[in-house]
Amino acid sequence: MTRKTIKVSNITCAQCAKSIETYFDTLDGIDAKVLVTSKKVIFNYDETQYDVDQIANHLRIIGYYPILNSEEQEKAKKRDLIDLILAGILTFPLLWTMFVHLGIKVYVPDFLMNGYVQWAIATPILFYVGRRFFQATYHQIKGRNLGMDTLVVLGTSAAYIFSIYQTLSYTSQAMHQMPDLYFETTAVIIFMVMIGNFFENRVKEKTSNALQSLISLSAKEARVIRDGQEMMLPVDDVKPGDIISVLANEKIGLDGIILKGKSYVDEAMITGEPMPAFKEVGDQVIGSTLNMIETLEIKVTAVGSDTVLANIIQMVEDTALIKPKAQRLADKVAALFVPVVVFISLTVFVLWAFVVNGGYGLSVAFAPAIAVLVISCPCALGLATPTSISVGSGIAFKEGILYKGGEFFEIANKISAIAFDKTGTLTKGHPELSDFLGDKKTLAYSASLEKHSNHPIAKAITDAYEDDYLEVTDFEVMLGKGVKGTINQKEVYVGSPNMLKDLNLVPSAFDYKLYLSQGKTVFFTVVDLEIVNMIAVEDPIKETAKGVITELKKRNITPYMITGDQEITAQYIASILGIEHVFAEVLPHEKAEKILEIQKTGKIVAFVGDGINDAPALKMADVGFAVGSGSDIAIDTSDVTLMSYDLGLVIKAIDLSLATLKNIYLNFFWAFAYNIVMIPLAAYGLLNPSLAGIGMGFSSIMVVLNALSLNLFKFKNIPVEE
Repeated sequence: MTRKTIKVSNITCAQCAKSIETYFDTLDGIDAKVLVTSKKVIFNYDETQYDVDQIANHLRIIGYYPILNSEEQEKAKKRDLIDLILAGILTFPLLWTMFVHLGIKVYVPDFLMNGYVQWAIATPILFYVGRRFFQATYHQIKGRNLGMDTLVVLGTSAAYIFSIYQTLSYTSQAMHQMPDLYFETTAVIIFMVMIGNFFENRVKEKTSNALQSLISLSAKEARVIRDGQEMMLPVDDVKPGDIISVLANEKIGLDGIILKGKSYVDEAMITGEPMPAFKEVGDQVIGSTLNMIETLEIKVTAVGSDTVLANIIQMVEDTALIKPKAQRLADKVAALFVPVVVFISLTVFVLWAFVVNGGYGLSVAFAPAIAVLVISCPCALGLATPTSISVGSGIAFKEGILYKGGEFFEIANKISAIAFDKTGTLTKGHPELSDFLGDKKTLAYSASLEKHSNHPIAKAITDAYEDDYLEVTDFEVMLGKGVKGTINQKEVYVGSPNMLKDLNLVPSAFDYKLYLSQGKTVFFTVVDLEIVNMIAVEDPIKETAKGVITELKKRNITPYMITGDQEITAQYIASILGIEHVFAEVLPHEKAEKILEIQKTGKIVAFVGDGINDAPALKMADVGFAVGSGSDIAIDTSDVTLMSYDLGLVIKAIDLSLATLKNIYLNFFWAFAYNIVMIPLAAYGLLNPSLAGIGMGFSSIMVVLNALSLNLFKFKNIPVEE
């Protein structure tokens, strides 16, 4: 079976996922699994029966638009925009006539009040612009998964059919007086739902392209040594067992084992850890990481889909399939509301036709039955969720919070545990000088020597030094131990405790093990074989981290730490922050397993991370928060992106989502209140169309005004600790 991931432009919700998966279940030799938030479909198929073009055609048959290249991506965006503009242009004149229905004295040209004119305008909106809703409804009905699309089709079609009936049965010669038409309702529902979808798609587009583009992080070529000659080859042409040469400041093309050389390798994109790892002969290296210091010769052990990076991509996709797809509140409502309304309408039809006063006949029974469907038009229901989410998302964006979809708003209130990555999430993700013991004047020796190194710890030392640098000669890197050079004719070393052992020196004046127990990295400066100072470097905790943890505990949300860092460092950071549950030395694929382990205790789990190694956990979690300073893959797989280092945005995102959800519930209350009042009136034949129009307009206006009230929301300030 061949595996292929295809992006689909118009996947918007769990109902879309069900429609696609149900359709492909009916075909032999292929199955489909949908990643809703990333708008992608993973296909496993028999390549003797299908190719990518055939799969794409099947998607088009059921009304979904596959994106196979950037050109199609632009076409899909252009198509959506054209549909939206067309809907807006055609809806405006019909919306103008709604003022007459509402009893507002506004000039409306006579020809716009003509039923046949309105019919002509509404038809392309319903059947061309709204074609996606009919296609989706057809497959929802086949799959017995009624959703918001079904509700839209039901309401718009009922309003359209009833308006045609009114137009054809109208006998007055004054054709411009037709107040009992609902063509504008058909147009407005489609237009408003499309606006909601359009803005949601734009938000998702900003954050959902990174999984495919992750491949661009890897090296495209490798310097392969064959028959004693070096040649640049595409990585696809490199085979396991080949020897590749990687120069300083080059990406390591593929996974392998070092045969010759030693260097520091920056593995932050995979592990998330800020400190480069020292690598020497026999050590394993990961493709796409950065060789920093000296040339390495590496024997390739994995290529293509077998590399660590490729496995992480597949792991993220597979993890997303384990995570249940959140069904939107509107779809849950639609699943119940649609059959109930249809049942009421049919019941009204039967009662009027055969029971009430001996039966009025089919022609009389038709009007109240259709009236029930018309009154049930989901104008307010269609507006309820997108208006609140649009306003909430706008408020969030100003605070530096980017929501990828509406599902988060509906699950945030259930979060009972939040797991944090350590490096770059709870901590700043880059080392800083935390302690200096010894004569401060000797820092000049340390900083002047480290100025010639590109190690992150060197930058931490030089950042803490503000005076003039001394001249250095004979600079040399002692890989894995430190650096040395000559300053003012004195031999100067800056390095780790291992360097002191080589120099046969004992740091008896410094209790460096205390600092090691705090998870700090310790360095010593030696001048002419005399230890003159000790420098401790750490990855500092973010200022808002402790305040966030304290606030979570107040809300009975249990904090966890899941990190690949060593146990001693993780426990020290956790003790400062007050985190009792710690998983340390966890490999990237194990992070998702830890999330699943917490979920099995019955908790709804959020995860906050920033690195490629966090991607599987972000996808496995019920809610994933990506720190915006992190990797593209982390941002792609998350539900919420925090666009600054401020960890307090986690609390703000949750609080705003709760306020937005309450707003959505209140919107549904207004929408249902209207239906509860109007449906019985329609069923009894007592409905005044003008009153219905006023009620429908009032219901929609209340929904919009209620959504705008979210602008009054005030965020809770999280205390900052220096």
